[in-house]
Amino acid sequence: MTRALRFTHFALILLLVGCSSLTPLLAPRTPTAAPVLEATSTPQALPTSTPTMDANQPRILRVWLPPRFDPEAGTPSAELLKQRLLDFENEYPSVQIEVRIKSEADILNTISVTSNAAPSAMPDLIALSYSDMQAVASSGFLHPLEGLTSVLDDPDWYAFARDLGHVKNTEFGIPFASDVMLTVYRPAVFETPPASWNAVFTSGTFMVFPVSDPKALFPLSLYVSEGGQLTDDQGAIVLDEQALIRLFTFYQQAIETETISPLIRDYQTDAQALQYYHDGKADLAVVWASSDVQTPSGNYLPLFGLNDAHYSLGDGWVWALAGSNVDNQPLAVELASYLVDSSFLSEWTQAAGYLPTRPQALAGWTGEELKTSINEVLQSAHPIPPVSVVTAVGPQLQEALIRIFKGDQPDVVARSVIENLK
Repeated sequence: MTRALRFTHFALILLLVGCSSLTPLLAPRTPTAAPVLEATSTPQALPTSTPTMDANQPRILRVWLPPRFDPEAGTPSAELLKQRLLDFENEYPSVQIEVRIKSEADILNTISVTSNAAPSAMPDLIALSYSDMQAVASSGFLHPLEGLTSVLDDPDWYAFARDLGHVKNTEFGIPFASDVMLTVYRPAVFETPPASWNAVFTSGTFMVFPVSDPKALFPLSLYVSEGGQLTDDQGAIVLDEQALIRLFTFYQQAIETETISPLIRDYQTDAQALQYYHDGKADLAVVWASSDVQTPSGNYLPLFGLNDAHYSLGDGWVWALAGSNVDNQPLAVELASYLVDSSFLSEWTQAAGYLPTRPQALAGWTGEELKTSINEVLQSAHPIPPVSVVTAVGPQLQEALIRIFKGDQPDVVARSVIENLK
């Protein structure tokens, strides 16, 4: 959208909300008892009041970001984001963006406390991980996007990324960054990229991944790729015994063919797995894209599922609405749309070391081979399961893998996992 069109758009927004008097947004306020906002399982209704604003005062747009996206961090990606925010203020001279950096450690509690103690300080726009968006939306602190934007209807989105913006079929977020598990391999070792797990097992090569990752997202990805059930109709965690046996048989085969070594049993992080790979002890590594994409360690392949079709779990971050000022919602959405423009995301994601959420953004990356492989990775991605599932199932799968390393049989281990989850 051109500068002129954006200015016209904003002018229409201001006209719709009115321009009569309002206590200036920056004026001191008399403390009042804050209403208690109880967490609910359904989102809050949008505010119905229509406050006006003083045309002589700047409109404050509050934005919350986690430290990883701090525009003052001094990194190339931070400078790009900082400039993009300044560009938005230049296009809308009556707007002032107020950025606050908030830890991701317990963002739901931070939002809950702020909503109760100082609702006027709630962020108009907040950057949330996919998992945090689900939790915050389910607790009633986010506003749905329906009626405010049709940006997710644009065809320029990866299907996986579009899914990241939804909670139970309701749009709550506009995705701006993603991360997907993939396989990095040494092209000098493989004349042609391996086309199946069996090709890997029979190649005489070695593979590494974080075996002791308590989330066990690699085995979880393989399990789900087999059609393995995670929950029943009531939301209770339920695993499929046959899919688990297939998963543990896969690991048994990998161990028996010496594709994976007992030496990696205690590895918990991508950094450990990549160091093992960099040391020349493995020819393939299963890691998250963000761990390697800024300085690729080799060529990339989409992760195989148990049936050898490309299938991988992915994560991401979205822009969401949490502010109490209904008048600021259209403007907050306008800022979010400005920040997910494909041309901006193209440069910013590659500098930040995350994957784009839009095909046109990836098209602007440098490196044709890299773009082709990352496109295949993104095409094969599916959102990670809810935190409640990962927290319950992950440790069970991680312990099960250690038992397979010790020689326990897949069917015995599968029945044990199912029993432990009851």
